[in-house]
Amino acid sequence: MKSNKQEFVDNMDKLMEKIGKDEAFAKELAEKQNSAEVAEFLLDNGISISADTIDAVINVLKKEASSSAKVELSEDDLDTVAAGMALRSPSLAKLVNWGGMHLPE
Repeated sequence: MKSNKQEFVDNMDKLMEKIGKDEAFAKELAEKQNSAEVAEFLLDNGISISADTIDAVINVLKKEASSSAKVELSEDDLDTVAAGMALRSPSLAKLVNWGGMHLPE
């Protein structure tokens, strides 16, 4: 049986691979307005990432985008994002606008 961490990593790998290979999928994903819509869309496409996890990732991306300095995650951030795992994906961050985050190009 897979651990929650491993399952999360596997699903993030699937997501990133799908975004890289399927432009229509990536565009449709970027049109989602909130984490619940994103989670439902991903699940419909065989990728299980909870809305709570998506919110945690968005919060980390927002913090990273708002700072021009190198971002150092706090212990609380690490605990919030996937049981201590933080995945940074500049390509995903530039693609999405969930929760009204506006990331620089």
